[in-house]
Amino acid sequence: MKNIEILAPAGSIETLYAALKMGADAVYTGTERFGARAFADNPSVEEIERALTYAHLRNKKIYLTVNTLLTDRELEGELYPLIKPLYEAGLDACIVQDVGVLSFLHENFPDMDLHASTQMTLFSGAEANLFKPYGVTRYVPARELTIEEIREARGQTDMEIEVFVHGALCYCYSGQCLMSECIGGRSGNRGMCAQPCRLPYRSKYGDGFLLSTKDICALMYIPELIEAGIDSFKIEGRMKKKEYSAYLSYLYRKYADIYRSEGKHAFEQLRENPDSELWKEYQYSMELYNRGGFSKGFLFEKDKSDIVYTKKNNHYGVLVGKVTDFLGGRAVFKLSRDIHYQDILEFRGEDDSQAYEYTVKEAAKAGESISANVMKGSRIYTGQGVYRTRNTLLLEKVNSQIDSVQDKFGIKGTFYGEQGRPARLTIEGKGIAVTTEGAVVQPASGRPVTEEDIRKRLGQLGNTDYVFDELEIVMASGSFLPLGSLKQLRRQAVSEWEKKAAGRRNTATEHIREQRKDRDGEDKKSVEKEGEEREVLHVVSVASVSQLCAALSEAGEHTLFHLKLEDVLPEEWAEAASLLMGKRVALSFPGMLHGERKKKFERDWVKYGEVLRQSMVEAIFINSFSTYLYAKKWWQGATYYADENLYRKNRRAEEFYRGLGIRPAPDREYGRTPVMVTESCVAGTLGRCNKKRQNIQIATPKGDEFVVVNHCRYCYNTIYEQKPVRDRKSDRRNRLDFTTELEDEVRKVIREWNF
Repeated sequence: MKNIEILAPAGSIETLYAALKMGADAVYTGTERFGARAFADNPSVEEIERALTYAHLRNKKIYLTVNTLLTDRELEGELYPLIKPLYEAGLDACIVQDVGVLSFLHENFPDMDLHASTQMTLFSGAEANLFKPYGVTRYVPARELTIEEIREARGQTDMEIEVFVHGALCYCYSGQCLMSECIGGRSGNRGMCAQPCRLPYRSKYGDGFLLSTKDICALMYIPELIEAGIDSFKIEGRMKKKEYSAYLSYLYRKYADIYRSEGKHAFEQLRENPDSELWKEYQYSMELYNRGGFSKGFLFEKDKSDIVYTKKNNHYGVLVGKVTDFLGGRAVFKLSRDIHYQDILEFRGEDDSQAYEYTVKEAAKAGESISANVMKGSRIYTGQGVYRTRNTLLLEKVNSQIDSVQDKFGIKGTFYGEQGRPARLTIEGKGIAVTTEGAVVQPASGRPVTEEDIRKRLGQLGNTDYVFDELEIVMASGSFLPLGSLKQLRRQAVSEWEKKAAGRRNTATEHIREQRKDRDGEDKKSVEKEGEEREVLHVVSVASVSQLCAALSEAGEHTLFHLKLEDVLPEEWAEAASLLMGKRVALSFPGMLHGERKKKFERDWVKYGEVLRQSMVEAIFINSFSTYLYAKKWWQGATYYADENLYRKNRRAEEFYRGLGIRPAPDREYGRTPVMVTESCVAGTLGRCNKKRQNIQIATPKGDEFVVVNHCRYCYNTIYEQKPVRDRKSDRRNRLDFTTELEDEVRKVIREWNF
């Protein structure tokens, strides 16, 4: 059975080392620029260089997050000097979202592995294979996939598959979220997500943290994960403390190894016994961080409503007791768990809001009743739950375990001292041997140098990551050597061995860089691109037949009418095709095309799609790599346009899509900005699911307003800004995108643009 990589988050250099010590096989981290966690305590380039040596000597890996969208200036002028020293230090891979960044890194560092981030919204191995020519060796599927879909993807590609198994879950499909940017100007795609999904929202059907997901935990499903063919278990949490990353590394490594060494039956015995060590350690992981308990994520959760917890948006902790009496400002509560000195407890109301926070003064055992002074005005009542949000003893145990790891790397040294020749020191380890020379050994005119003198100087490795498992001294008797030269000899030998043993790259990349600079001076404007700029293209995108009728009554004969098939019902396709007879027609498929949704759409396509297949469909709007493959299957003769969620922030990204035959779509000059595409359903969360499309208004406490459109037939949501954008940029290429508008508004807007 293959080994499973445990991949841990490292938002700081301390966390990086702690995770590797505690069982992680690899860590992912960012640095000062271009990572998706700009506000983490990211390590410096120099710190990562040193960490690469530490990791590689222990057969572990470090991946760098470069998973944001870059401008041309950043891509061409700033990314190369950031990556170059890390590449030369042996960086194992970069994790990438932007296809322009992907192209750049593969061209400049062709032998470095690249990993396709979950922000690329890939659903299948077939989609992942599109990136093989760009050096991608691993991909991270969208977190909305089920374990069955992962298993299917495994059969479609020989790439490594990395799956999130623990930690926070974005409400939106990763990479498809613009809400942070819309609310506060902080783009998640630029590493500055303000976590708008954790805000409270109000709606006429109910209020709460409507978009706040529980953390996922797949610890109990390790056999199923391994059997699905996953290569790497990824733990989320670069903004979390080191104890979180370290303990979860230990936990997933431990139980993956138990399954591999003892088999599925042994694991199932642990899983079925609520008193087993597995369940106890599962509870410890909850104490480190959870939001409203754990969910199984989309991997295993059958009910989408169990993914979201609407009452509380931060660490939930665990229940440790209940209030039995409250009198005279003192609350008495009976413990169901042991508590420890300096634990932090919360008294909570029925809505899970904090009524009072209390720091434990003395440890106490489960079953005991203890009392605490409570601030005047706090809402305390009999039966109230008391929750622990900080388990001090657990944190101390984790830190003690980290500190107890003996991680000095053992090496062998052999010193040769022959009179009349330079002293030599050979360092051996990891199958690598390096010999360096120092000062010439002379006959002693006074006190000769002893073996003990040499051993003492050479053995001083205390401030390094190394220890001599064996140090052999071969020294001619009656010889002299300056003792100070021995330290220099040791430092030089260890340094040279370290460079070779740690896998530093000696491949120079400057020649590649210079070749690329030469090409930058060439005129890259293709005939096709020049033709596009001269093209007159007015697009009207509609979400219903009624909108289409209104558009047809106003728009000119050269308008391209775009049917969004995620919204236009299959039963209406024949009517739409009839109305569009003799017109220019474009289609787009449901963007998040995977799993049961894909199967349902394919059934609809077979049953109702013939009328559209017979139409003169001129163009397909591509809104995911999944729909790109679908378009290639059905509409090879059509023109492909990249919808706005196929980001083209830099020239290289645009060239990448052109290489796939996908042109830039006209700018959306009218329409609501889509800020989230979600697998979870707001209507379902509010208890309003009726299997029919409904537009639900939600708003933040500051009054930012959004409309949630549920694409009920295919069971996912798009959240739009409530107020449409009106931004006229061109008289030649533009797009009017209708979502919830009634017919009169459609006609009014088209007249305003004079299509």
